[in-house]
Amino acid sequence: MPIPNERLEELRRLAAASGVVAPADPEELGRLSIRALMEKIGSVVPPDRPEVDVRLHGPGVPGHEIPVREAAGILTSIQEAISSIGQALRRAPTLHGVIQAQILQATELRLLPEIGAGSVVFSLIGAGEDVTGDEAPGLTGTDTLVDVVMTELFSVIEQSHVQGAESSQLAQYLRRLGPRTAKHLSDLVRQIVGDEIDVDLSWRNPGGQRRLASLERESALALGRAIDLNKIETRIVQLIGILSTVSTDKKAELKVQGGSAVRMTADKALAATLGPFFNQRVTARVEQTTTWSTNTGKETLTFRLLGLEMAPRDRPEHATDG
Repeated sequence: MPIPNERLEELRRLAAASGVVAPADPEELGRLSIRALMEKIGSVVPPDRPEVDVRLHGPGVPGHEIPVREAAGILTSIQEAISSIGQALRRAPTLHGVIQAQILQATELRLLPEIGAGSVVFSLIGAGEDVTGDEAPGLTGTDTLVDVVMTELFSVIEQSHVQGAESSQLAQYLRRLGPRTAKHLSDLVRQIVGDEIDVDLSWRNPGGQRRLASLERESALALGRAIDLNKIETRIVQLIGILSTVSTDKKAELKVQGGSAVRMTADKALAATLGPFFNQRVTARVEQTTTWSTNTGKETLTFRLLGLEMAPRDRPEHATDG
């Protein structure tokens, strides 16, 4: 509800007298006023919830209309990217296994659509923090998982503007968020470029801080290039384990810690020398290739054996860069 101008000025004067920087946004001032009044009369003040506005505009949004499939596709890509980043921050950033129900619930956004001239704005709201009602005033309003995720997502979008044609740094940043996140961001990029729809994001955290970001054609293309750079990564690692398979026509198999088996290709000359290492604890120098699929979000690892030697007895079975 809008606040009369007299009340706005009174709030600003009170804030100035207390040495507090008052927000200029009338809506934010109104929100703080209501919360202060509730605290004053002893009511339980519910924690603020994260708010995200998604504004769709550009050539693909004539007037204030957009096809349902296009809007749904963009919103779904954003929601799935947010949940995937949440999983990456809380667990392993891969597609192995489903995202935990607690993470899905904590990162789920609710939809409140609004119409703006020349664009379509979707107002989304996230889950608030858990409170018991016994918290002292001022001790609620902390960032939720959605807020932490939005910090990461906005950083990705901002870097897509800074990096431009040079996307290697952004690619490195994206790798830690995993292939599932890359898949959903890739879906978003395809829709922005293909449907000519620009996306503006506005996010307000429970503390009232607002952050803006936009993803249009050029920055979307930069993000797409960064994702493509992560499709294949090759590095040399050392694996320690028991060599359980030796053959000149089958992949060598190494049993590593936990009982899992790593299958490694080897050229014929190297495969012919593996006999003495059969069933022995060895250190394998391996070329590891990681392939991401932006169609499925899956990560695939393949290994090529480069060399082998007996492993020291006091070294545990593990993988290291080598």
